[in-house]
This record gives sequence, C-alpha cells and structure tokens, in this order.
Amino acid sequence: MHDEVRRRFESASLEVLGPFSGPGPSVAEAFRRVMHVEAKPAEKIPRYAPDIADKVNEAWAARARNSGVLGDGGTFLVAGSLEDGWVRVRLTSEIGVHSLHDSDGDLLFIARSLSGHQVCAVSREGSEYWVLEEKFLPGNS
Repeated sequence: MHDEVRRRFESASLEVLGPFSGPGPSVAEAFRRVMHVEAKPAEKIPRYAPDIADKVNEAWAARARNSGVLGDGGTFLVAGSLEDGWVRVRLTSEIGVHSLHDSDGDLLFIARSLSGHQVCAVSREGSEYWVLEEKFLPGNS
C-alpha cells in the first residue's frame, strides 16, 4: 500500500489496518457496479447545503451501518486505488468522508463490507453528493 493512500485515509480520521486480499468483488468490479450512468442514489445531499461535511459524513455512516458495510468494531474495506486494491480500515468517531475529494472537489469514496456482500459509496454528481449502495450476492461479482 502506498504511503499517499495511507495518509489520505488517515486524514479522513480512519484507522488504517492494512491491505486486504481476501475474497469478494474487486475494487474495479465494485466501481463498475456502483458508479455508472444509470446509478440511482440511496440518498442525495445538496452540495452547497450548510454543514455539508457533517451531512455527507452522517449520511454515509448511517447507510454503511444499516447495510452491513461496517463489521465488528467498525471495520470495513475502502478502495485504495485500482493498483492498491482494498484497504482494511476502522471507523473512528471523527470520520471525515467529506474530506476525501480530489483537487476538483469531486468526492469518490467506495467502501465494502469485509464479507464482500455490500458496497456503500459517495460521489459528487453535479450540484449534489450521492450516497450509493450495491448488494453483491455470492457468484454475481
């Protein structure tokens, strides 16, 4: 795992536990299934809403908890990059998903359950942030 990947997630107040190479959908597969033209968000948040960082963080964390992305002790996987694959992290009380944006302000955060059954992502689409979810059944990844 590259140091820049580690720093990126640590700056979002995630505890980085290390690379993950277990079973389940790859980063590329998760990206393809969650981020596509016909994607329907589970939740939309206006980009210029007051307290946008808190709203994005809270919306993602609630969806991740309810869908089973978060495992025991708040552990889950996050897409490091296509090269780095999945990185195992732990949610902290100071989660900063909203800080995971690129220089253009686009936010792209893909998280996966350790079992591989669920993905929960956040992206910027026009004037909104979208929280997206996708279920992976055995054999359909």
